[in-house]
Amino acid sequence: MKSSLCGLTFVLDISSELRYKEKNQLINYIRNHGGNVSYALTASTDYVLVKSNVASYKTRRAKHLGIPLISLDYIYECQKNSDKIIDPNRYLITSAEDKESFKNGKIPVDDHATRSINVSKSKIDISKVKVWNYDDINLPQFDESNSEVAKWAIFKETNVNSSVYFVLEIQVIPDRYYEPLTSDYRLRFRYEKQSASADQGRDPGNSNQTTSTLVQYMFTDDVSEQQQLFSTYFNRISTMPRITRIKDVLPSNIGSKALLRLLWNHKMDTQSIDDNICQLIESIWLDSMGDLQEILSVTPESISLKNIIEAESLLLEQKRLLDDNQTLSSDISGRFYILIPHNSLFQMNLNDRKILREKMDLCQVLRDMLTVNEITCWNMKPSTEAKYRSLKCYINTVNINSFEYRKISELIHSSTDSYVSNNKGGFHLRS
Repeated sequence: MKSSLCGLTFVLDISSELRYKEKNQLINYIRNHGGNVSYALTASTDYVLVKSNVASYKTRRAKHLGIPLISLDYIYECQKNSDKIIDPNRYLITSAEDKESFKNGKIPVDDHATRSINVSKSKIDISKVKVWNYDDINLPQFDESNSEVAKWAIFKETNVNSSVYFVLEIQVIPDRYYEPLTSDYRLRFRYEKQSASADQGRDPGNSNQTTSTLVQYMFTDDVSEQQQLFSTYFNRISTMPRITRIKDVLPSNIGSKALLRLLWNHKMDTQSIDDNICQLIESIWLDSMGDLQEILSVTPESISLKNIIEAESLLLEQKRLLDDNQTLSSDISGRFYILIPHNSLFQMNLNDRKILREKMDLCQVLRDMLTVNEITCWNMKPSTEAKYRSLKCYINTVNINSFEYRKISELIHSSTDSYVSNNKGGFHLRS
């Protein structure tokens, strides 16, 4: 089981309360169980570890930055119950002054932070909002696939030997998708912290590098509370040294799928397409059109969206039958080929999972064609930009000096060299 400490960064403020040997044992325990120990407060700091609520420079600085204080008992509890996930919220330390402020509906935020982002005043004790780790078995239900990102921020902390990314999101399920049976809440705050080596910070696409990722959620359907959570984390991170706010698209392994979808769509809408990308898009489009004309017994334009949707439903029903080890229903096969008329050579057995996937891809290509036609008002020669939008993916050229370019080049050369060596007629490939 994953340790409760995994991915968390602690700053210790217990020098005068533990002996040197005990302190070293504590540090080693945290590090051996996936946690980190820092000697200075940074944006990466999750908690300040204290034994008692005694005022010191670190605790005052932590309070100023909104970093919670946590009791040393939390570590001891993790040691006693290493087979359980321990909730850190039960061990947070709140001063008497803070309790009185919360009672009066006041949350201390420094002047600089207030200027940087609007804070909604609300009677909320943030320390009382439960923090859920992404892998908690009791994590409340939330329909992420239909959620949207209402507010977001991405930061990068640049250190000598590493870089740390921070992603803040307020996620919301629109009314048309919200179902109480599948989602316990409509609003969710998402916090992600991902550490990477200095090499990966320069080349985030290099998947060979080791990363440490922490993803946490906080649930409340009160909009003001969500804004306060966002503001607290935003102010804590943005006021730290070596922090840069990022507004560009990140690699696909950072941030939620909903945020990445939002960023990619924005990138596509604002991108100027160069000649190399245009040639690739036209090539993909020509290949797809040629395949469709060969497969279908009618023109692709003559197939309606209603037919495509019904055909997709039949394919999903067939997939369910195969998953349940049931035999093919001839009715499904016949109805599918009526909705999407095929040439006889391509009316294949839908019992084959590979064929089933190909037919699903075919329906998606037909959908993409309809999208292009709608964008161009059924222009018979749609623009390259319209075709690009219909692909629903971001395409960009790769820097010739990058790790990714070298990796792709090696893959292409290895496959083409193998083909040339097996081709007795022979031909020369020039790169």
